[in-house]
Amino acid sequence: MLSALDLINHYLGYLNVNPKLKGRIYTVLAAVGSSYILYLAYSYLSNKAYVRGSLILLAFLGILYFTAVNFFYYFTDKAPKWDVSPKIAKVLGTPQEAADEAIPAGGVQFVPSNGLYASNEVLPATLKLDAGMEAELATIASQITQSHLADDNYDGLSENQQMNLLSQGQTKVYATGDGAPLPYYRLEQDADGLAIYGGINEMSAKRLGLVTEVGLQPIAEAAKKYNLYVATAVIKGGLAHVKGRAGLTEIQDPYELHVELAYKPK
Repeated sequence: MLSALDLINHYLGYLNVNPKLKGRIYTVLAAVGSSYILYLAYSYLSNKAYVRGSLILLAFLGILYFTAVNFFYYFTDKAPKWDVSPKIAKVLGTPQEAADEAIPAGGVQFVPSNGLYASNEVLPATLKLDAGMEAELATIASQITQSHLADDNYDGLSENQQMNLLSQGQTKVYATGDGAPLPYYRLEQDADGLAIYGGINEMSAKRLGLVTEVGLQPIAEAAKKYNLYVATAVIKGGLAHVKGRAGLTEIQDPYELHVELAYKPK
């Protein structure tokens, strides 16, 4: 019986199944497996092997408890009041806490300080990126999430809430929500045009894009009339959820850099 359950679990790992659906399947498998453990406990107790039978019975009760908790989690939107999982996680430590402990206190506390601009002082910029710039952008996006400068938890939305957004016409829900602000950025005049440099800090800044337009004006015309400054720089894209046949499906979009430039007449 246990071998059959293990085989099902093994092959299930090869399938691209929605996480919640997979959790439901595992919950059902655990319920089936626990019934077999109850049978073993009954067999030992019937044969007067009380110690071994009692231990197996305790194991059954433990598995039954967590199966019931998983049932609430995966089949309903409610959490049982008698769920001790948060207390266990607090004692053992969660992956998030372990990652936080690996980062020196204050080591990633940073707020972009390029100032504030009124909405009538900024315009969106159009950027041109080559393959090398796109690769640099993906690396920086990974550094931002690993350093916890931005969350990649889908804005804390549950799967049901994400499905509601997708059902209302939104095509994708990104893990970083509206995007991750670039910690450091600057404009720099290069030989081939006005470029955006950015990164985790100034020391690691890389060239991330070449400005081709400001608003609807070509950059050459805009640069003649205005002094230009970077107002905002946000990395968007990456891991996202879309609506699939049986729930949410995970995809990976390329990263994009969205920049707004502040302008002042010369």
